[in-house]
Amino acid sequence: MMRISPSSKAIALRPIGRTLAGAGFLLPLVTVICFVTSGAPIMMALLSAICVSCLFSIYIGYEWRDVQAAAMEGVARVFPATFMMILVGIMIAVWIAAGCVPTLLYYGIRLINPTYFLPLSFIVCALTCMTIGTSWGTAGTVGLALMGVAQGLGVPLPMTAGAVISGALVGEKLSPIASTTILTAASTGTDLVDHVLSMLNTTIPATVISLCLFYYLGIYHAPSANDIQTVELLTAGLKANFTIHPILLAPPMFVLLFSARRKPAIPVFVGGIVLGIICALLFQDATLSKTLAGGMSGFKSQTGTHTIDNLLSRGGAVSMATTVYLCLCAGIFSGILDQQRILTVLMDSVLRFARSTGGLILSTTLGCVALMLGGAGQYATLTLPGVAFRKAFDDRDVHSSVLSRTMEDSGTMVGAVIPWDVAALYYASVLGVSMVDYGPYTFIAWMTPFVSVACGYLGIGVFRTTQKIRPLTIREALT
Repeated sequence: MMRISPSSKAIALRPIGRTLAGAGFLLPLVTVICFVTSGAPIMMALLSAICVSCLFSIYIGYEWRDVQAAAMEGVARVFPATFMMILVGIMIAVWIAAGCVPTLLYYGIRLINPTYFLPLSFIVCALTCMTIGTSWGTAGTVGLALMGVAQGLGVPLPMTAGAVISGALVGEKLSPIASTTILTAASTGTDLVDHVLSMLNTTIPATVISLCLFYYLGIYHAPSANDIQTVELLTAGLKANFTIHPILLAPPMFVLLFSARRKPAIPVFVGGIVLGIICALLFQDATLSKTLAGGMSGFKSQTGTHTIDNLLSRGGAVSMATTVYLCLCAGIFSGILDQQRILTVLMDSVLRFARSTGGLILSTTLGCVALMLGGAGQYATLTLPGVAFRKAFDDRDVHSSVLSRTMEDSGTMVGAVIPWDVAALYYASVLGVSMVDYGPYTFIAWMTPFVSVACGYLGIGVFRTTQKIRPLTIREALT
């Protein structure tokens, strides 16, 4: 945070009371909501909110050079994450060219068993999304194929859509290469590995419950035929256009293994990219220049099979541009709000009601859900609460991964069951089932916020700032 002499503060700055602090926080927030609900891109909405926040800084007494310095301080905090996002885009494209992603998809899809169609659809979509890092891409490709299989097997389409979306949401939430995961970790200043491990505390219970419910539903809606032609066409197309071999799982396993061992993310991702390039040259007859070009602009699949081409045409450094811009905007916004000191005043008010760590997690969850219901959208929900609540978590000596996890428990999940959210509109359009129909079966979206709050009050996965993050750790709730 920029340092200003006490004398200049006393002379130049207006006193910050609750009313003024509330106005300073709500004005940019309302700006974001108004722009997004009117159809403006989230990038323009955040830039507009930053402009409003800058004007507020001038109003309370800061000079422009002070505001600019605070903004640059915020950018500096998120710069490592933005560089990591670029590496993730390169890594996805290289892994597709190397056959790593096709191999994972091939083995995952072959897990389909008609008797356990619904829970297996959940698992396949979760594994797919963890690999490619996008729930939308998973639902629009593998999910769409599974909908066709369900129709042929006589499985109710709303249930299938619920299983597909639930699995995709779990995969995106836990994928270290998903833009939402990286963005949330960056906006709260949390190590990416700590963020993912912390999310396991709420995601594992919700996932187990969802799988049990899908298994129960599957008993009464078991397919009466074994016609899985759609799945066979997809796996045949993958095998015809890529070399499929277990050794091609080495690059993803390298990244997952060393990430789990808490090695620095950037060197690990670079190692995953290098291994992917080697696999592309040795197993897929790719050229170095073509592989590197794909790492920049994205892999372009040309198998002739529409579903496969949609699934595998992705990645590249350029594809991460929007996420990088959003991350930079979040950093600028964070730096300016830190300078204004309004968050300290607001959090003091919140803490009057949040008398325990569970209450603080409840307050954060309600704030995230309110943003989603208000139409602010996923990216705003995964950035603004990180700025608003981080100091409160720090003051209570609660690890930032608990805050980032709480944000994802709502921000990544609930949009799928809000009829006017862009995610729900997308899923309904792609899968051909309205939110009203698939919503009751998207169990993970409904349960995760409740599980998050319950874990907060029970002390499950609630860590102090100096503690090592582990999944399903039960400790006495922090006060």
